[in-house]
This record gives sequence, structure tokens and C-alpha cells, in this order.
Amino acid sequence: MQPSRTPARRIPMKRTLAVLAVLAVPLPLVAACGSDDGEQTASDPTSQEPTEPPAAPPTVGTYPEFAPEDYTFELVTTCFCPDAGAPMLMTVVDGEVTEAVYTRAGRGLPDGTPVPRGRWRTIDEVIAAANDTDAEKVEVDWPAGQDYPSSVSVDTSTRIADEEVAYTVSDVVVG
Repeated sequence: MQPSRTPARRIPMKRTLAVLAVLAVPLPLVAACGSDDGEQTASDPTSQEPTEPPAAPPTVGTYPEFAPEDYTFELVTTCFCPDAGAPMLMTVVDGEVTEAVYTRAGRGLPDGTPVPRGRWRTIDEVIAAANDTDAEKVEVDWPAGQDYPSSVSVDTSTRIADEEVAYTVSDVVVG
């Protein structure tokens, strides 16, 4: 004959989860111990004034303008356009493009060929594209510590083909 077994006592699932949640919360660590003999002790980190939360990184609609007014940079525009992917050297004076030429011959465009005015862009105009809150999709690569984005891609409507545009910014020289 087998000994009779008492069924194990079941603990309700909610109570189990509540106990686990309490156990998962770390207890404050003791910062330092000391005595009244004049020794310095560390302060309790929980008693310090709350610090300012770190600023949120910029996102679409909040990217800052490019401060310099005079600079040159290389711009590559990718779009459904005849000069897509052709590098262009933009010269900006007082915040306006004053000259733009194609660089690194390609696509039938020899070095130094003037870029049509409708293709001229400043870095601030590229940043404005990054801030397009009406576009359905905007992707921005803006390295930490850099004053301008390395690339911006804008798709104003995912339901329309061939209206997407992307910019790659490089070789920025201020002054």
C-alpha cells in the first residue's frame, strides 16, 4: 500500500507574479559607512537633487540649421533625374549657392560642367528635407558631433513611385 499524498498547495498566479516583481526591484545600495569620529563619508546618491534629463536627440522636424554662411561641399543627389548620382561641388556664400559644378566626370558630365540652378542646394536645404514632417518616410544619418547630416532620404508618399529623393553630403569646408 502506498502512502497517501497531500496535494501540493497552489499559489495563485497573480500572487506569484507580484512576489517576483517585488523581488526584481533592486534595493538601494549603501553608499558609505562612517562613524561620528570626524571621518568624511560619501553622500547618499538618492538624496541628491534630480539632474536635468539628457536632451533628446534630434528627430524629423527638429534638426538644427547649419550655422556657417560661407562653405563648399560635395552633394550627391539620388532621384529619378538625369544627373542622379553625379557628384556636385556646391559653393555657398552668405547662405546662398553662388556656383555649382559637377565633379568626377560621369554620366556624360565632364568635370567642371555647371549644374543647372534647379539642382543647387545648400546644407540648410538638405536639413529642411530632413525636417519634412509631411513626408511618409524620412531617414537621416547625422553622426554625433557633426554639424550637418551625412545623408537624408525622403519618400513623400510610399504609394507613388519615382518621387523619392536622397542627398549625400560630404567634404564640407567652412570659410
